Amino acid sequence: MKLIAESSLRTRDISMDSLDPSYRRATLNMALTTLTAEKVLQQLPAGISKDQVSFVVATHFGEVSSTLEFLNTYYETQTPRPILFQNSLHNSTLGFASIQLGMTGPGMTISCDSETVKSAHEAGRHLLTLTPYVLISIVDCVPEELTGHYLEKFPFLGEHLNQATSYLFART
Repeated sequence: MKLIAESSLRTRDISMDSLDPSYRRATLNMALTTLTAEKVLQQLPAGISKDQVSFVVATHFGEVSSTLEFLNTYYETQTPRPILFQNSLHNSTLGFASIQLGMTGPGMTISCDSETVKSAHEAGRHLLTLTPYVLISIVDCVPEELTGHYLEKFPFLGEHLNQATSYLFART
């Protein structure tokens, strides 16, 4: 795999309220993934269509904020809100970014605890047998009040927590 482009963005570097209205229901994972992916896709050679790019979204824990909101709402109201649960899934980040970016190539999500990043790159290598390019986005955002707890319990998250990094690779 040959690295074409890389882009990172931290949660503290964006204001969700200042984003395009199409991001109105986006989570931080969705927004950061889409913004960093959009930046690296600008480096695609002219004439390459989005169906020639595979897309891997990797996250150690998924949509923690949405899951927490779902559980809190359920506890407080005794009513499950399906939209909150739906947004807690790993696939929702991939789906949101794919729609926003017009991605039509193969897509997959990865979540393998401390092996997430390695597994995402392995999946990307395999997807390069299907498409000439692969976009890999690593994203993990948690509520600010949980950041210290996550870093204490999962020290391997240090370089990934509360940020997204997207990479565009080409076949070699």
